[in-house]
Amino acid sequence: MEPAVLDIQEIIEKRSILTHFQPQVSLKRKAVIGLEALSRGFDPQTGELIPPTLLFGQTRDSASRLALDRVCRTKAVEAFASLHRRDKSVMLSMNIDASCINEETRGSNHLLNLIKRCGVSPSNVIIEIIESRCEDEEALMDFVRFYRRRDFLIALDDVGAGFSNLDRIPLVQPDVIKLDRALITGVNKHFHKLEVVRSFVQMSGRLGCLVLAEGVETSDEAMCLLSNGVDVFQGFFFARPAPGLDAVPGMAEKVDALAEKHRENQTTRIARQKRLYSNYDLLMLTMCQSLAETPTRGLNKSMTRFIDTYPNVECLYVLDMRGRQVSDTLCNPEKLKVSKRFLYEPARLGADHSLKEYFLPIQAGLEKFTTEPYISLASGNLCTTISHVFYHKGSGRHLILCADMSRESIDSCHL
Repeated sequence: MEPAVLDIQEIIEKRSILTHFQPQVSLKRKAVIGLEALSRGFDPQTGELIPPTLLFGQTRDSASRLALDRVCRTKAVEAFASLHRRDKSVMLSMNIDASCINEETRGSNHLLNLIKRCGVSPSNVIIEIIESRCEDEEALMDFVRFYRRRDFLIALDDVGAGFSNLDRIPLVQPDVIKLDRALITGVNKHFHKLEVVRSFVQMSGRLGCLVLAEGVETSDEAMCLLSNGVDVFQGFFFARPAPGLDAVPGMAEKVDALAEKHRENQTTRIARQKRLYSNYDLLMLTMCQSLAETPTRGLNKSMTRFIDTYPNVECLYVLDMRGRQVSDTLCNPEKLKVSKRFLYEPARLGADHSLKEYFLPIQAGLEKFTTEPYISLASGNLCTTISHVFYHKGSGRHLILCADMSRESIDSCHL
C-alpha cells in the first residue's frame, strides 16, 4: 500500500533509497552483460517501499529533483561497487534525469567524482538518458561529450515510446539504443511493431550502436527479436529487479533453452523457406511457360485464370525490360482492401516500375528475384513480390512476370 504523504526532503537527507538491479542478457554470449540500477524509496517512518513513479512525483522543484536524482545515483554506484570488484566484465546501466542537466548543473562532475570514489571504472558505466526529459539541449550535449571523452557509454532510453525525439539519435550518437516496452510487448504478433524494430536494428548496425530490448516478458518475444537482429534483452522473462547479487540468478538453463529453441527455429525456418521458394519457382515457371505461348491480347485472360487457380497469388502483372507495365494488374478481388481504396490501387497499363525493388535486380542481370514481405500498394496487404523473366514468342521480346504472393504463403519466421 502506497504512503499517502511523503516527506521527500527527509527521504533525501536520510538517503532512504534502495537500489535494485535488473540483468541485461546477451543470448548470443549466453551471459549477463549489464545491470540496470532501479531506485526504490522507502518511508523512513514505516519502512514501506515507495515505487519510483510516486517517489519522483513528489519532487516539486528542480532543486529537490536534482537532489533526489543524485541520491539515487550515489546509492546505485555504491551498491554496484561490490559487484564490480568481483566481476569487471559486467556493466552498470543507470538513468540520469535529463531535466536536471542544465546551465547550473553542468560542470559539477558529480557522477565522475562518484565513480572514482567508489572505485568503478568509467568504461563499465552506461549513462541512460530518457529522450523526452531534456530541457536544455546545449547543456545535455556538453554533458554527453564530457562523459564520453572519459570512456562512459551513452544510451538513449525509451526509444519508440510516445513522442520519442528521434532527432536526438544523430545529436547524441548513442552507444546503446533501448527500445521501449511499448514497442516490444507482443512484437511477435504485430507486423508493424516488428518492422519498426527491424528499422532500428538496421540503423543501429550502420551507426555502430547496440540495440537493447527492454520489457521482454515472453519467450516468443525473445525468439522473435533474436531472429531479427536483437541480441541484448531486459525484462521479467529473464529476471525481476532485485537487490545486490540476487539480481543475477542462475539463468543458464533458461538462456540455454532459448538458444536451443532459436537454433531449432532457424533450422525449421530455413527448411520451410527452401520448400516455399522451391514452390514459388515451380509456380512462376509454370505461369511463365504458359504466358510465353499466349498472344499479347490474351495475357490478361491467362493471368485471370492463374488468379482463379492459385489462391496464394494476390496480383499478377507483366512488365517490359524497361520496367513499364504492358498488361493490366489482375487481382484476386477477395484480397483487396475496399475500405482503403484511396490509399491502395493496382497499377495500370503503362505504369513505371523501374525503381521498384523487384525490378532493379532484373535490370542488373538477374533472371528472377523475390522481395522481403511488404505492404502492397496494389492491395494494402502484406505480400512478397516475385519477378521472373520470360521470352514472349508472340512479341519476340523478353518480358517480366510479377506476382504478389499473399501473406498466408510467406514464411512466418518474419514475425
